[in-house]
Amino acid sequence: MAESGAQIQTNPEITIENIEKALHQLYYDPNLANKDTAQKWLIQAQRAPQAWQYCWALLQLEKPPEVQFFGASALHIRISRSWNELHPDQYANLRTQLFQNIFTFASKTKIVLTRLCVAMSAFVLNTIPEVWPNAIKDIIDIFQQNTIPNLNDSQKCTSLLELLTVLPEEFHTCPMAQSRKGFVRHELQIGLQSLLPLLQGLLTSDSPSEIQSQAIKCFSSWVTFGIPLTDIHPMIQMLFQLVHNPDLFDMCVDALINVLCNPIAYNYPNSIIEMVPKVLQLRDMFTTAVQEKDMDHCQAICRLAVSIGENHSRVLLQCSDQYKQHVMDLTSFILGFSALPGHYPVDESISNIPFGFWYILQDDIISAEADMFHEYRRIYAPIYMNLVQILVTKVQYPDDSEYQAWTADEKEEFRCYRQDIADTLMYAYTLLREPLLNDLYSMLATMVTQGNHPWQALEASLFAFRSVAEGGEYGSDTCVLNLMTLLPQIPMSNVKLAATAMYMLGAYAEWLADTPSVLGHVIPVLLSGLHNNDLAVASTMALKDICSECVPHLTPFANHILSSAEAVFQGNMMKSRELVRLMATVGYTLSSLPLPETMSYLTVLIGPLIQQLETLANSQPSANSKAGIQMRVSMLAMLFSTLDFKRQDETEEQKKRAPPQVNEPQPVLLILQQVFPIIQKILSQWLSDPGIVEAVCEMVKKALRTLLDDVAPLVPQLSQSLIQMYSVIPQSSILDLSKMLILLFSDNAVYMPAVQSLYVQLTTKTLSLFQTAGVHEHTDVIEGFMALTAQLLKKHPQIVVTSECNPVATFQIGLVALTLPEPITVKSTASAFVEFINQCEKFPMLAQIVTEHGRSLLEVVLKAIGGAVQRHLTDHMADIILSLNKHSFANLCKWLEELLEIPEFPSPRASKEAKDRFKKSVIRERINKRKVRETVSEFTLICRGLIGTEYAVQSQLADHLAM
Repeated sequence: MAESGAQIQTNPEITIENIEKALHQLYYDPNLANKDTAQKWLIQAQRAPQAWQYCWALLQLEKPPEVQFFGASALHIRISRSWNELHPDQYANLRTQLFQNIFTFASKTKIVLTRLCVAMSAFVLNTIPEVWPNAIKDIIDIFQQNTIPNLNDSQKCTSLLELLTVLPEEFHTCPMAQSRKGFVRHELQIGLQSLLPLLQGLLTSDSPSEIQSQAIKCFSSWVTFGIPLTDIHPMIQMLFQLVHNPDLFDMCVDALINVLCNPIAYNYPNSIIEMVPKVLQLRDMFTTAVQEKDMDHCQAICRLAVSIGENHSRVLLQCSDQYKQHVMDLTSFILGFSALPGHYPVDESISNIPFGFWYILQDDIISAEADMFHEYRRIYAPIYMNLVQILVTKVQYPDDSEYQAWTADEKEEFRCYRQDIADTLMYAYTLLREPLLNDLYSMLATMVTQGNHPWQALEASLFAFRSVAEGGEYGSDTCVLNLMTLLPQIPMSNVKLAATAMYMLGAYAEWLADTPSVLGHVIPVLLSGLHNNDLAVASTMALKDICSECVPHLTPFANHILSSAEAVFQGNMMKSRELVRLMATVGYTLSSLPLPETMSYLTVLIGPLIQQLETLANSQPSANSKAGIQMRVSMLAMLFSTLDFKRQDETEEQKKRAPPQVNEPQPVLLILQQVFPIIQKILSQWLSDPGIVEAVCEMVKKALRTLLDDVAPLVPQLSQSLIQMYSVIPQSSILDLSKMLILLFSDNAVYMPAVQSLYVQLTTKTLSLFQTAGVHEHTDVIEGFMALTAQLLKKHPQIVVTSECNPVATFQIGLVALTLPEPITVKSTASAFVEFINQCEKFPMLAQIVTEHGRSLLEVVLKAIGGAVQRHLTDHMADIILSLNKHSFANLCKWLEELLEIPEFPSPRASKEAKDRFKKSVIRERINKRKVRETVSEFTLICRGLIGTEYAVQSQLADHLAM
């Protein structure tokens, strides 16, 4: 290959020359396709057995660094992944070569040295303890010899520390059997006896900062092994001393955090609590960093202090009297992080770090024993009350001009930060309860009374109330009543303030349902937002939430709500989602009125919408007309789901009103009858558009859920429309709607022929999919059809068991569906087969089909158990076997005997003894589903070669717990 970037040959021979050419192409060829080709070939070369030989040649000093690095990487890959290719006689020579190259590169290219150290680490992990029992001690001794040529003490020390640093990292990432991992871990922990004195010596001596930094990094790496804190107490003391060295600061903090976060630290509460005063000694350093606006130092100190609090909050709570003041000082220190001046994330970037600590601390307080809880609450309630005051300040928006200058990323970070504050306020309420809300209300009332506070402060107070309410907590009725009464007095001078007020009201929806007298203060505030596009989202969401909870109490406000909605619909300024959401408010409100009033309002509100829909139906198809149709159909769907005269939550007064008579059908039915011809016209033009079809199906589903049996007059028309849609473009949404309709009217003598005809046509069209090559493109349709069939077989089998429905063909397509890759399709199909078999005794037609084709079904099921499907799906295969055992026992015995006699079926890994044991266990159990599933689970592990592995043990345990 020419150095100018010519493409590498297809599968060239693995030689030094070709490797160097491929590396040159990878690093320097501007053509991305050539780079990709070279990379793929180099990966193959690294995995080839020849790597044992060529890697040493690539490490020659005259080679470029990228070639040397590739050679070291190839060596590491061979040692870590192909160790069994080496003969034990080669171990000693390999170790010698590794050491020689590490010594060579100790004064050369750093990245190559590191990669060689990783390769040596892999060697250690493969030979310790059987071949190399004292590896750590030996490595240290070798590097401390004076016979290493061309290396000064600093270079020897640096390369030694590099090797010792990557060794634990390699341990955590290398492929190693779990059983061996424990032995290796134990041997490495023994090696700490030699390593710790070395590191302590380097940190206490006058070593250069670079050596001390590397020593701390090495210690931090080894901490992950879970070293007892009593063994590293001197090291911890040194780190707290060295943290004041600017060159070592970051390394020391990271190492200390690793110590605190390691699970073994929980066993040493005394050592942890002794670290608290040491952390507090960093307060002056933190203050200086804040003054100098050194956010990196601020963040590091904050992480260290929060780590001790987050990971050991119970230790802090349960400390002795000697350390109680230190703990309080630490808590106040962390509180200062939350209170850091400025706006996150622009002015500061650490006040988000303590959120986890505040949650964990309150959770430990709440879960304490009763006597201790009261004591902890007495101590920490003032701190949390202070925290609330801080968060109400930190959550405030900056000035509008400043906020507009923020980037989109900064605004998004601030939004997430506010959500974290909301969660923290909710946690604080669980500890503080009523005093928190009373304090918030007092603060808000004072600001409203004084009238000279910025909108940001008012918004923050409302945000705090909203945060608590969204957690399902409302506090005392008195406090909330005062808040609702105060709300109209708040000057909604800013869009963000008004939006937060509306979201807050939505969060109190359930409380308002119990206290409807307050709705007079709330509804006008929300309706005012409908005419402001910037408030449309907040107002429509809050109105929907409140109206859904307060239907029985909406009658006095109905005219105001519906008039406002009419104005919005006529204005045509609101976005589609908000219009759909507003229609929910309309539906809930209409449900609170007598029928004649409801119909009058519907004429005014829905009449124009239907006219618009008709106009769109008569227009030429376009992107705009499609969007208009989908929006209006979605609005009708929302109305259908919310306008219900048979609600269960009516007041006594509403229950006294006359229900719709026989000649007074539900309003939803009247609208559906009026709009249905328009929908049919729309479908005639858009029948091949999945989006329109899905929107129409969703609309009719919402109507069905509301009307139930009352939709009966439309059943023939609906059935024909569904047949028409499905014949053109089969969709799962059509099947879902069909399932609802068929299940509703399968027992109705008048409408059963219509729904049975619907199922026949659905079956015919679905069967046609299997006669084409596109079945894999319609797995969602197959899943929907099998789910429909399963439900009908279970509840209304008479619909399925007819010659017109062709249950034989349904059985056959089920056999194919069981082999599809989508888990949900396999589950639905298995359920359909279970119900099919369960009905055999009632319907001779089904029994005959099972007798004739059951062997094919069992063959597919056994293949699935043998490995053809994902393992978690084999439970569904077990259910099919159990159904066969209950309802076709003789056939099952015969088929099992025949199929399991086939060599290497269902898997080459299943021995004859395993198959015989499986067969006997399956036949013996005809009742207990759990036992059949356990038998199938064990057999599938055998078939997949997993039996006896740790994965198998864990999987079987998980399966057992799930049952």
